[in-house]
Amino acid sequence: MEPSTLTLDQRRDILDREIAKYVKRGYRVTSHTDTTAQLVKPKHFGCTWLLLSLLSLGIALVFYLYTKDQAIYLEVTPTGRVKRR
Repeated sequence: MEPSTLTLDQRRDILDREIAKYVKRGYRVTSHTDTTAQLVKPKHFGCTWLLLSLLSLGIALVFYLYTKDQAIYLEVTPTGRVKRR
């Protein structure tokens, strides 16, 4: 049995709902098409990093500078499945 193919509007709605979930978690959309989106969550310098930097005489700050933003790529397949990379 072959899975049914969704319309472009249905796929767009699925993607919009999925994007909303990630935006609530602090991600921001950097690229968006009808069926794909790329989101990024910027790194956050908080009290933990400050305390670690002070206690380690700045060594933790060097590690923080080399950490990367969290990125995710979402794609809605024709069958409505959301692929995350």
